[in-house]
Amino acid sequence: MTDLVFHPPCSAIEIRTLRRPASGTPDQPDEQVARGGYTVYFSADTRELPSAYTVGLTDMGVPELILYGRSPGHVRHAWSLIEPVLDQMGSPGMRVLQGQFDGQTVSVRRESLGRLQAAYRLYGPSGFKALQVYWTVGSDNHLPQQWEIRFLAAQPFLGDGTLGDLARSRKS
Repeated sequence: MTDLVFHPPCSAIEIRTLRRPASGTPDQPDEQVARGGYTVYFSADTRELPSAYTVGLTDMGVPELILYGRSPGHVRHAWSLIEPVLDQMGSPGMRVLQGQFDGQTVSVRRESLGRLQAAYRLYGPSGFKALQVYWTVGSDNHLPQQWEIRFLAAQPFLGDGTLGDLARSRKS
């Protein structure tokens, strides 16, 4: 396996929250974070894959979270499955979803923390940690289709190490 890391350019972020009203912008984080909650930012930019990331989990003792999806609906669906277990997602290497695609958490390397724009502005480059839910061919998906392979190859890998390291960790 060749170790490739994809780094598409960062894009503008559109703000939406799932459970709490948004009152901030990527330049000025939401007041909800200041009150002990968290906000979810969804990207709808067409220059890269749709994504979602959190701001405020750091104050709850949990790493911030980022994930990409093949469509906005995929991101929202994945988020709805992950949100109930956020407090259990404290370390890399966890398999969080299983099926057509498997989601595994990887530590976001320091150089990529800027992808979580509002968290970066709120906490600074050394003030928070983040995990990415990185999608791989699902354990239930024995014959991936071409569109699935294209999606998996297009998602940014923000983790420490290489994709080879990730593949090896899945086998252990």
